[in-house]
Amino acid sequence: MSVFIKSYKKLFPARQLLIRQNGEVKHVVLAPWLQLFAIVLILATLVWVSISSFRVYTQTNHISDIEKNQLNKQALWEQKVSEQQRLHEQQLKQLVTLEQKQALLQSMIESLPASISQDVIQLGEELESPINENKNEFHEPLVDEDPNAKQVNLGKPISFETRLAHLNEQYEQSFNYLDKKINERHNAILAMLKGAGLDAALEEHLAINSLHIAQGGPFDVFDETNIPGHFLAIVDKLVALNNLENLLTELPNTLPLPAAKYYISSSFGLRKDPMNNRRAFHKGVDLAGWHKTEIFAPADAVVLRAGRNGGYGNFIELEHKNGLVTRFGHLNKIKVKKGQHIAKHDVIGLMGSTGRSTSTHLHYEVLVNGEQVNPLKITKALSRVR
Repeated sequence: MSVFIKSYKKLFPARQLLIRQNGEVKHVVLAPWLQLFAIVLILATLVWVSISSFRVYTQTNHISDIEKNQLNKQALWEQKVSEQQRLHEQQLKQLVTLEQKQALLQSMIESLPASISQDVIQLGEELESPINENKNEFHEPLVDEDPNAKQVNLGKPISFETRLAHLNEQYEQSFNYLDKKINERHNAILAMLKGAGLDAALEEHLAINSLHIAQGGPFDVFDETNIPGHFLAIVDKLVALNNLENLLTELPNTLPLPAAKYYISSSFGLRKDPMNNRRAFHKGVDLAGWHKTEIFAPADAVVLRAGRNGGYGNFIELEHKNGLVTRFGHLNKIKVKKGQHIAKHDVIGLMGSTGRSTSTHLHYEVLVNGEQVNPLKITKALSRVR
C-alpha cells in the first residue's frame, strides 16, 4: 500500500496553480489525490459517453432493422392480397363458366325429345366461390394441398379446385352422353326415312324449315362466351334432331284404323285383280273390317278431294306436310269437305264397299311427291323410331 501511495505521489506531485485576479495573485495547491480524482473522473466520463454512444448506435440500428422488417412484411402482405384478389377474379370467371354450362345443359335437357332418356344426365351441384369479396379479412390464397399432407389430413374439406375439376368432369360426361344419344337417334331416323322411301319428304321438310315459317317470340339471347365449342356443336345437333322429330309427328305414322278392327286383305304391289283375275299392280293396301267402321286421319292434313271418284267409289284425298298425300277409297260415308283442315285421329269417313270393290274394306294409299309407296312399310318404319 505504501508503495502505491509513493508511486501515485510520484506520478502526481503536488502542483500549484497561480491565479491573478484584480491585481492580486493567488495560488491553489493541487494535491496528488485531487489530480488522481480528476483524471479518474475524466476517464469515467469518457467511458460513459462511449458506452452511451454505442448503445444509441445499436438501438438506432435495431430500430432501422425493425422498420425494414415491417416494410418487408407489409410488401409481402400486399403481394398476398394481390394474389388473393387475382385468385378471386379467376374463381369468379370459373363460376361464370360453370353457370353457363349448367344453364346450357338444363336448357338442352328441357329440349330433349321424349325418345332420349334423361336419367343418367347429371346437372352437378352448386359451386360457390370460397372467397368473400365483401369482407376485409385476409384469407390465404386457396391452393391445392400437398398430396402427402392429404394422406394425413383426410378430414379437411375438399378444395375449390378439386370440386371445380369434379364438376367439369360431370359436365363433360353429360354432354358426351347427350352427343352419343343425339347421334344415335339422328342416324336411326335418317336410316328409317331412307328405308321407307321418304328421302323426298325429308328434303322438302328441310326446305320448308329453311323458309320463314310460323315462328317467333322474344329474343332471349343465351350467353355462350365461355362455353367450349364442342358443347355448342352438340346444341346444333340437338336442334337438327328436334327438327327431324317434328317431321315424324307430321308423317302419317299410323294406319287409319284401330288395330283391333281390321285385317290386311290385300298387300301393296303385284297381285291378281279380284275382278278379272289378271296380273295387276296394287298401289295401296286393303284393310278389311266391319261395315261402317270409323276411318281416322293418320296425320294433320287439308282435304284435297271428297266425293265419288270412279273405281275408288266414295273417295277422300288428304294433303299432309312435306309432300305427302293419303287416299281413302270405297267409303260408305264421307264426313269431311274439300278444303277442310283436320287433325290427326279426326274421323273422316266410314268403311264401306262402294266403287270397284268385292266386299267391305278400306283402300288406303300413301303418295310421296306424287309416287305411291307402301303404307305398311312407312308405318312399320316409323313405329321403330317412336
